[in-house]
Amino acid sequence: MEKPNTQSPNFHIPQKSQMLAILHAWSNVNTGSDNIAGIIGFCSVLKLAFSTLGGQIATLKLPPRQKLDSKGSLVATPTPEALHIIKRPKAKFKVLFGGHMDTVYPSTSNFQTVDAKDNEGKLRGPGVADMKGGLLIMLKGLEVFENSLFAKNIGWEILITPDEEIGSISSRNLWLECAKRCDIGIIFEPSPPDGSFVSERKGSMNLAVVMKGTSSHVGRDFSSGRNAITALSDFIVQAHSINQKNNPLILNIGCIEGGSASNIVADLAICKLNIRADLQEQMEDTYIQLENILESVSAKSETSFKIYTLSNRPPKPFTSATEDLFNDLKDCGQKLGIDITWKPSGGVCDGNILAQADLPTIDTFGAIGGNLHTHEEYILTESLSQRAHLLSLFLMQLAAKKEPL
Repeated sequence: MEKPNTQSPNFHIPQKSQMLAILHAWSNVNTGSDNIAGIIGFCSVLKLAFSTLGGQIATLKLPPRQKLDSKGSLVATPTPEALHIIKRPKAKFKVLFGGHMDTVYPSTSNFQTVDAKDNEGKLRGPGVADMKGGLLIMLKGLEVFENSLFAKNIGWEILITPDEEIGSISSRNLWLECAKRCDIGIIFEPSPPDGSFVSERKGSMNLAVVMKGTSSHVGRDFSSGRNAITALSDFIVQAHSINQKNNPLILNIGCIEGGSASNIVADLAICKLNIRADLQEQMEDTYIQLENILESVSAKSETSFKIYTLSNRPPKPFTSATEDLFNDLKDCGQKLGIDITWKPSGGVCDGNILAQADLPTIDTFGAIGGNLHTHEEYILTESLSQRAHLLSLFLMQLAAKKEPL
C-alpha cells in the first residue's frame, strides 16, 4: 500500500477557529467529578459529536464509587456511564483510544467558563487541557483518518470515562477489558508546556486513615478520654519520615480532619494521603510500613484504626514496546516538522491502568498546555490542529503496515 501523503486532500484538518468554537462550548459545561448531571449531559454531547466516525456507540454502566464520609465510613455513590465506541472489531490490529469527561472543578467553583479570546496563542479555561482539548484532538484526528484509504486496515475502540480525576475506581475493570482486545493504546492527556510526551509514570495510591478514640469532657473526665487527633498526629509524623528513608518514593499527607470542640476529647480523626513510587513493590512495602506504624500508635494510645485504599494505579514503565511506538511517532513528527521528545512524569492517568494490562501506550496525545488543576489552566491553541494532524498521520502510518480486513 502507498505511504501516507501529508499533502493529500485526506489531510484536511479543521481550522483552528472551528476547533476553538467547539472547545469553548465543551469546556463551558461543568463536568466536575461529582457533578453527575453535568457529566451525563456532556456525554450526550460527545455521543452526537463522535457519531461522525460511524462506529457502534454505547453507554456502559459502571459500579458505584466509594467515598469516605465525615464519620469515617465508606459510602457508595452513583457513577455516571462511560461512553464506548467501536469500529471494525474483527480487524487483526486494533487501537484503544482513551479519555475522560470529568474535570477537577466542582459546580460550586468560580472557574466555570473559557476566556473570551485567544490570548497570544493561549486559551484559559476549565478543562481546556485536561482534557476536553484532548477529546477534541481525538475526534478530529480520527475523522481525518476515517476519510483516508488506510482506515480499513485497523480497528479501534474509544473509551471515555467519568471518573479519571478521582482515581478511576469505577472504570478500572472496564479499561482492563478493553485493553485485552487491543494491540496499542493512545490516551489524550495533555502534554507539558514544552510539547514533550510522557514516557513513564510513577504509580499512585490514595489512602485514608480513620483513627477512633474515646470521647470525654475535658474538665470533668479528661483522663478517661482517648484522643484520636493526637494519635493520628503521632502516625502522621512517623509516616512523613518515610520520605527520607525511601527517596525517590513520595508520601504526601494531603488533608486531615477531626474533633468537634476544644473542650471535648476528640474520638475521631481522619487523614488522607498519597504514595507515589517507581515500582509497585515500593508502594506495597510502604503500605505495610504504614500498617505497622498504625499498629504501634494504636496500641500506645489505646485507640483503633482503619485504613482504606481509595484508589490504586500501578507504575507505568517505559517498555521496549512502548519505546517502539514513540519512535514511530517521532518519524511522523519529522514529516510534519515537529520535534517529538519524551520524558518521565510523576503524574498518573489511565495509561497506568493500561500498563497493568501490558498494553503499549502513548498517554499524552492531547493538547499542549499547563497550570493543570488550577484556575489558570490553559492550552496552546495551535496544538489543537497540530496534534490532530499528527494523530491522523500516525494512524495512517500504522495502517499502511497492516493487511486489510
